[in-house]
Amino acid sequence: MRRLFAILATISLLFGLSACSGTATPNSLDLSQASQQDSSSVLESSATEPSAPPISSTVQERVPDEESAGSGVLVAYFSATGNTEKIALHLQDILDADLCEIVPEDPYTSEDLDYSQDGCRANQEQNDPAARPAIAGSVEKMEDYSVVFLGYPIWWGQAPKILCTFLENYDFDGVTIVPFCTSGSSDIGSSAATLQDLAPNANWLSGQRFSGSASRETVAAWVEGLNLPESPTGAEDSQTQLQLHFAGGEAIIALEDNATTRDFLAMLPATLTFEDYAGSEKISFLDQGLSTENAPESYDPQAGDVALYTPWGNLAIFYGDAGSSSDLVFMGRVVSGLELLAGMDGTFEGTVTVLA
Repeated sequence: MRRLFAILATISLLFGLSACSGTATPNSLDLSQASQQDSSSVLESSATEPSAPPISSTVQERVPDEESAGSGVLVAYFSATGNTEKIALHLQDILDADLCEIVPEDPYTSEDLDYSQDGCRANQEQNDPAARPAIAGSVEKMEDYSVVFLGYPIWWGQAPKILCTFLENYDFDGVTIVPFCTSGSSDIGSSAATLQDLAPNANWLSGQRFSGSASRETVAAWVEGLNLPESPTGAEDSQTQLQLHFAGGEAIIALEDNATTRDFLAMLPATLTFEDYAGSEKISFLDQGLSTENAPESYDPQAGDVALYTPWGNLAIFYGDAGSSSDLVFMGRVVSGLELLAGMDGTFEGTVTVLA
């Protein structure tokens, strides 16, 4: 009798699992490069989240309105647990773009992504230059897209090899490709340059690293500073731009329209004294306070962002990574000349003027 009850219970459990299999998928691990504890790179796994990817890498098309029809923008991404997917969804909304999740034909399991095991699948693929994991499905009309945002997590300092498969599957000649990545600590590094070798005739723009928790506002600010062939965001051509001239060259800043920037514009033209701070930003203390009306509660700055640090009342131009802060107010983004600005040593003066 006890054996019969066990058999019946087992059958019941199998039916229950079968009924759930159509609505849920196993959790997996999203990996990112962590801070180095020694001379070798290590991987860091983010918190696992439920993920329900589509069964193939097909495009989810937006229903176009009269203004966005024919934008020709695709956001393609690979994400193991949803960190990169969050950024991709922000981009889809900001750009009114089509969305394509790059789904492996052989899905990754938690064992595949157990970086502590030398023989795990992820480690083997990243160490094999010829590795090209197969992709389920395809983009039927890639020729319809003139701009492709390409997203991925950082694995061992590089993009997962499935991104190589994706790039080699299509003709990207003349297409503008904008890489973006997510990681716990590391920048985009050489990962974008490595991918660029696989589509050398595309127009590659500078990439950007985001944390998995980056806000829509942070992503939108990055997009607005990109030199895209057209303006999918619908941003007006009349967006105010500033010129920052200094001994080493000049930088161009695309300014947001908010209470803080309007107060700043009223100060211009102005000559400001800059200094380096924390090896990640150039700061200048302003002579007068700026309004923080309607500023967001928190802001996660990215390299190239211009912000007001409210406790000190200083302008901050970020050229490196920095953490999220409730004391920063986003003002705009450097669209050119950031490398020159970052290379300035010590204290220096810069003249800020409004471009006609």
